[in-house]
Amino acid sequence: MMNDPMARYAFIAKGESAELFDIGNGQALKLFRDSVSDEMIAREAEASIHAGAYGVPTAAAIRRQTWGGRRGIVYPRLEGSTLMDWIRRNPMRAGWALSQMGVIHGKMHRAGGGALRPLKKVLATDIVYGPAPLTVQRAAIAYLETLPDGDVLTHGDFHLGNVMMTPPEMMVIDWSKAAAGHPAADAVRSEMLMRFGIGPADWVTNLWRDWAAGRLRRAWLAALPDVNGRDLDAWRPVVALAWLRARDARRTPAFMRYMDKALQRVGLPTLH
Repeated sequence: MMNDPMARYAFIAKGESAELFDIGNGQALKLFRDSVSDEMIAREAEASIHAGAYGVPTAAAIRRQTWGGRRGIVYPRLEGSTLMDWIRRNPMRAGWALSQMGVIHGKMHRAGGGALRPLKKVLATDIVYGPAPLTVQRAAIAYLETLPDGDVLTHGDFHLGNVMMTPPEMMVIDWSKAAAGHPAADAVRSEMLMRFGIGPADWVTNLWRDWAAGRLRRAWLAALPDVNGRDLDAWRPVVALAWLRARDARRTPAFMRYMDKALQRVGLPTLH
């Protein structure tokens, strides 16, 4: 369209919350949809800069910018594909890629959380506004308060679609759900995204997804010797309950079994 200010720029990709355009000079403009809050846009920009300053491989925001009435962030233009697409083209190297992804996740969790919002507050809010029965919510919030706060950089949406395979190295993108919290909570979130997130859900793919989540978890644990499987068990029930607020899992029965087992393990009431 003649009145479209982005018509002269090359379209790169789009997602649920934004569209990405190549604006030249090695830069890309991420334009957000009207439904995205100013707070989330600011958090994404600030968290990317914060992560980059700590040495996490990422494309740190260059500036925030309004373009044609739409709010956006200008980033360095990354060449490459998502790790998900890369693995589809290189299935025999999936194990190596997932191990490298786990190393990056561990490096992220050695960075401080800075001024980012507290992850425990995010989880509590999601549990309260989620669909779990009130008795379960109350028990879960009380249990959440007993867990350590943690103060590391957490991504909140760390999965194969938010890691780019670029010529120099893997790069982490999309920091809109970043927070400061305990690393195990972020690792559990990634485990759930890998196993139950959007994507094919046939039995063969489900076996691969379970294997991939395990491979990522083992690499992450190896990168963080001060964290162990018991920490994951402790955080799993509250992270799962929080995910119910806006979850779009294809493997619903499998996820519900996963969540109920996690709740039962720590003595919380189950949903079934």
